[in-house]
Amino acid sequence: MNTNMAAKELGVSAKTVQRWVKQLNLPAERNELGHYSFTPEDLDVLKSVKRQISEGTALLDVQVPRQPKKRTGFILQRPKINGGAEQRLAELERKLDILTKEKQGESHLLSRIEELERQLKQKADEGVSYQLLQHRREIDDLNTELQTLASRIQELAQTAPLSETAASSEHKKPRKKTRFSPFKFQF
Repeated sequence: MNTNMAAKELGVSAKTVQRWVKQLNLPAERNELGHYSFTPEDLDVLKSVKRQISEGTALLDVQVPRQPKKRTGFILQRPKINGGAEQRLAELERKLDILTKEKQGESHLLSRIEELERQLKQKADEGVSYQLLQHRREIDDLNTELQTLASRIQELAQTAPLSETAASSEHKKPRKKTRFSPFKFQF
């Protein structure tokens, strides 16, 4: 009985059956393609697991009844397949090897991308830090110059008081000039 048939019998999904087998280390045989094959005894074990879980037992606490016979984990009899199927199987194994190598290449590329992103962030942080320090120096220079100018103004104010004419001219309003208009009539 395959995984889908066992799942249908139990009333759960095939993924659930696969998860139980893996997490609880249940004795299930696999065929040459890696698919699980369940015996009636295996199905009884799975029913026991389902019953315990439905009663509220956590998956880690499920008690699995062990079967007395030892199993290899793989079906020993290999069905006879014709040459075309053997070639198909060899082709699938070759494709699996290629996919495995591509996955390793992807992992290497992802780690390299993460490293480059980290370096880029570090460079950006260094650039911002440099700019902040540069602005701070400019602000300090401007503050120093401002203090110098303030003290110079104070010195000038103490040494040269304004003359009376300059002081009085500051307070006078400018006179308005009147214009003579030829169109204005006087009575």
